[in-house]
Amino acid sequence: MATLEISKNKGLYFVIPEECGIGVKKVAGKVAKDVEGTLSFCPEICETAVPAKQAVIAVTAGSGKLAETLCSKISKLGQVEGKRESYAFIVAENPVEGIESALVIYGSDKLGTIYGLFHLSELLGVTAMVDWGDCQYVKQDSFILKEEDSFVSKEPSVKYRGFFINDEWPCCGNWATSHFGSFNAKMYDHIFEYLLRMKGNYLWPAMWAENFMLDGPDLESMKLADEYGIYIGMSHHEPCMRSGAEYSKVRGPKSPYGDAWSYVTNKEGILRFWEDGVKRSIGHNVFPTVGMRGENDSKMLGEDSLISDNVRLLKEIITKQREMIHEHLETDGKKVPQLFAVYKEVEDYYFGGGSEEGLRGFEELEDVTLLLCEDNWGNMRALPEAFERNHKGGFGMYFHLDYHGDPVSYEWVSSTELSKIWEQMTEAYEYGVRELWIVNVGDVKFQEFPLNYFMDLAYDFEKWGSSAPNSTKEYTKAWISSMFGSYTSKEEREEIQEVLEGYLKINALRKPESLNDTVYHPAHYLECEKQLSFCGKLEEKNERLWKTLEERGMGDAYFSMIYFSAEASFNLLKMHLYSGKNHLYASQGKAVANEYDKLVEACIEKDEALKAQMAAFKDGKWAGMELASHIGFTNWNDEDWRYPVRHVIRLPKKPRLVVTRADKTQHYTNQYFPITLVIDDFVVSSSKKAKIQIANGGQGSVKWKIQEGARKVGLDGIAHESQDETSCEWLEFSQISGETTLQDEVEISLKEENLPLGEEVSCSFEIKTETEFVPVLVKALKKDTSALPKGAFLAEHGMFVIDAIHYADKNAGTYEKETVEFKELYDFGKYQSGIKAFPVTAAFDSKENAPSVTYELFSEEEKECILKLYTSPANPLIYGGKLSMGVSVNGEVDKLVTFTEDGYKGGEPGCIPWEQAVLNQEHTGSTEIALKKGLNKITVSAREAGLVLERLVVYPKDMERDTSYLGEKECSRVTLSIEK
Repeated sequence: MATLEISKNKGLYFVIPEECGIGVKKVAGKVAKDVEGTLSFCPEICETAVPAKQAVIAVTAGSGKLAETLCSKISKLGQVEGKRESYAFIVAENPVEGIESALVIYGSDKLGTIYGLFHLSELLGVTAMVDWGDCQYVKQDSFILKEEDSFVSKEPSVKYRGFFINDEWPCCGNWATSHFGSFNAKMYDHIFEYLLRMKGNYLWPAMWAENFMLDGPDLESMKLADEYGIYIGMSHHEPCMRSGAEYSKVRGPKSPYGDAWSYVTNKEGILRFWEDGVKRSIGHNVFPTVGMRGENDSKMLGEDSLISDNVRLLKEIITKQREMIHEHLETDGKKVPQLFAVYKEVEDYYFGGGSEEGLRGFEELEDVTLLLCEDNWGNMRALPEAFERNHKGGFGMYFHLDYHGDPVSYEWVSSTELSKIWEQMTEAYEYGVRELWIVNVGDVKFQEFPLNYFMDLAYDFEKWGSSAPNSTKEYTKAWISSMFGSYTSKEEREEIQEVLEGYLKINALRKPESLNDTVYHPAHYLECEKQLSFCGKLEEKNERLWKTLEERGMGDAYFSMIYFSAEASFNLLKMHLYSGKNHLYASQGKAVANEYDKLVEACIEKDEALKAQMAAFKDGKWAGMELASHIGFTNWNDEDWRYPVRHVIRLPKKPRLVVTRADKTQHYTNQYFPITLVIDDFVVSSSKKAKIQIANGGQGSVKWKIQEGARKVGLDGIAHESQDETSCEWLEFSQISGETTLQDEVEISLKEENLPLGEEVSCSFEIKTETEFVPVLVKALKKDTSALPKGAFLAEHGMFVIDAIHYADKNAGTYEKETVEFKELYDFGKYQSGIKAFPVTAAFDSKENAPSVTYELFSEEEKECILKLYTSPANPLIYGGKLSMGVSVNGEVDKLVTFTEDGYKGGEPGCIPWEQAVLNQEHTGSTEIALKKGLNKITVSAREAGLVLERLVVYPKDMERDTSYLGEKECSRVTLSIEK
C-alpha cells in the first residue's frame, strides 16, 4: 500500500513540469514554504522526475508527456478529464520510473492543479488565513499520507467565485502604499494567493484611485493573474477593462479620449478609450463589463432622464462594445466571458418602466452574464423569473460585506452574520444565480470569517447550501477548529465561537457606524442593561482567550481575526450605551450621570488605544487597516461624524433621594404630596423579578433603608404611618439597606409559593432616609391556569409577543406540484429566529394552496387590537413587486398585511421605508383584529417569496408601547408545569 511520510529525515521534492506554467510552479513554492513552516524542511522543486523514494508530482491534464504517462498508469486520473477546476489527489506506488511513492496531483486545468497543491497545505494544517489571518504554522515531526487519503475533487458549484477590493481608502490604500509602494503586482500576489487558497478564481481589483492595468507597474499584475489562471474583471461601472480612475488620468481637451465621460457629447473619444482597453487585454484572462454608468457610480444621463432614453443609448453602447470584444478578444473561435451589471438604477433600465421597454431580452445580452445585485445591504432585489433562468450567459450576484453609500456606509469590521449570507445566497442560487458570485469586501482585512464562508458556500454549495439549513454554527465550529484546533482545548474553542458569533451579532443588529445613544433604549425592557451584560461577558472571555494564546506563543491569529474586531466592537457599543445612560440619568437628576460621562470617555480612549495596538501588531504588518471611521455617523459617509454627546450635571451640596424602576424613565423623589411608585408586574406579566434603583441626586451619600408599610400625607400636610394591613411576606429584597454616593440597585423577587391562588394582593413599603422617603406599592396575582389550553400564549403587560418559530400548528401548501412549507431558521435576524417558506421560489396570490402557520393565544376579554408582524428586511424578488402575508383570525376572511408599499425600491437612496428597514433590520406590517374572550387562533399564510417572519405582536388599539430597539420579551405560554 502506497504511503508517504513527509518529514525532514525522509525528504521530499516537488515535480512541476514546465508545461504546467509559471503560476503552478509559484504555488508549489508557496506549498513548499508551508511544508517548511510545519515540518522544518523546504522541498526542492524540479521540472522533471528524478529517482527518489518519494515525491509530490503535480501536472495538468493535456499538458505534457508526464501528465499523459500518469493518466495511462493511474485510472482514477481520468475522472477529472473534461471537468472544470477539479483535481485528483492520489497517493500511488511507482507512478513513474524511479519514484517509489508519490502524491500525484492531477488537475483538469491550471486552477485544478493549484487547488490540489493547496489541498496538501490544508492537510498540513495550513489554512487560507495563513497570511491574511496571521495563522501561525504548527510544528510537526512528520506527516503521513496514505492511499485512503486519495480522492477526486468535485467541480465548483458556482463557476466564477471571487471578491471585490473596494472603498479601499484610507485603510487598504495606506497599507498597500506603505508596505508595497502601491497597488502593484507584489501586493496583488498576496491577494491572489488568498483567493486561490479559498478556491476562488475571479477578482475585481481596487478601483477608487487605482489602475490595475497600469500599477503593476504596467501590466505586471494582469500577467500575474494570467499565470495563476485568475479571471480579472472591472467593477459594475468600468466597461471594457478600463477604470474610471484611468479615464481621469488620460482625459483632457487635447486627449484622443476627450474630456467628458459622456457617450452623448464625447462618443468618439469614449469609444476609442474602450477599444484601447480591449486591445490592451488581448491574450489576458479578462472578464469585461459591458454597458455604461455615469462618473463616480452615478446615473449615465442624470437624475431626471427617461428610462427609454437610457435604454436606447445603452443598446447602442453594448452593441459597439460587443463588436470590439469580438473583434479583438474572440479570435480563433475563443469565447470571452462578459457581464452586464444590473446595479442600482440599471435595474430600471433592464426591466423597463411601465410601458417603456427595457434591456431584458435584448439579443446582444443573450450570452452575457447578467450580474444582479442585492440592495447593498445583503438583501436580494429582483431575481430571475422561471422563464429566464436558462439564460445562456447565466446570472451572477454582487453581494456586500462592505458598502460605501446610503443610508450609511459600513466599512469598518465584519458586520454580517453567516446565517444572513446563507439565507440570501441560497435564495439566489435557487433562483438560478449560479454563474458568478462576487462579494465586496472593502479593505479585505477584518472580513476573513464571512469571506471564507462566502467562498466555501460558492465552491461547495452541495455541502453548505440549501440542503443544509441552520448549518452555520456547524461551519463556525469547523472553521474555528481549522484555525485554532491544534493548540486549544474544546472548551476554549467553544468560547472562541461565543466571542466570534457574539461580536458579529451585535454588529449585525445595528451597523456600528449607525449606532448612537438613541438606538438602544437606556431603560425600557432593560435592553441597554442586557446589551452591556452581553458585551461585558464576551469582553472578559475575549481578553482571557487572547492572553492565554499569547502565553502559548500562538496569539497572532486570534488577535488578527477575532480579538481586535470583537474588542473594538464591544467597546464601541458600550460607548453609545453609556452615553444613553448618561442622558437618562442626567434627566433624572442622578449623580451617577457624571460617572457615565467618564465611562464614555474611557471608551473613546480605548478605541484609540485599540487602533494603535492594531497598527503596531507584528511590527506594523497591517498598519493602515485600522483607519476606518466608525463612530457616530450623522451622514451616509463619515463627514460630520461625532463622538457621543455627554451631559455633566452640577449637583446640590447635600444628598438627595432619587428612586426609579430600572426599566422605566420616570423618577420619584421626596415630595410634599408623595407620588407612589407602583409595581404591578406580578399581576400583568409572568415576571418573577423587578429591579429598582436607589440613587443619590446630590453630593455626599444617601443612607437608605426599606421599611414595610408606607406613610401617607393627610390633609394636615403631615405624613402618617399607614394603617393598611398588608404583608410583604411574598416578596424578597436583594438588600434592604445601604449607603451610596451614586446608585444602588435592589432586585425584588416574587415568592409565589406564599401567594393565595386567584386573589390579587398588594404590599406597600417605603424607601427612606432620615429626611426623605418614596412610597412603593407592589401588586401580585397568582393565576389559576389549570383550565387554559396548553401551549396558548398569555398576555403580558396587556399584549401578546410571539416569536414566529413558536407556532401551534402548520400546514403545507403546493406550488407547481411541489410541497411548500414554513421551516425554522435559527440564529437568524433581529430576533434570532424566524420562519421562511421553502422552496424559496414559491409565491402565492392568495391563501389557496399557500403554506400557513397558526398561533394560539388566550385573551381574558374581548379586545380591539393591532396585529403587527415583524419580518426580515427583504425586498420584492420581482421587479416592481410588493411583499405581504395573509392573516386570518379565528377563521375569519383573510386580510393582507403589506410590508412594502407602492414606490418602494430596495437600494434606492431616498426611499425612506427601505432605509429604515435596513438600518433597523426589519420590516413591519400591521392590521386591526378583534380578539374574543378565550382561545384565539391567528393564522399567517405565505404570499410573495423571500420574507422571513420573525415575530408577531398583538396589542390594544389604544395602547402606547414603550419605545425600544429590540422590543418586548416573548410572552409566556400555558404549560403543565404551572402550579395550580
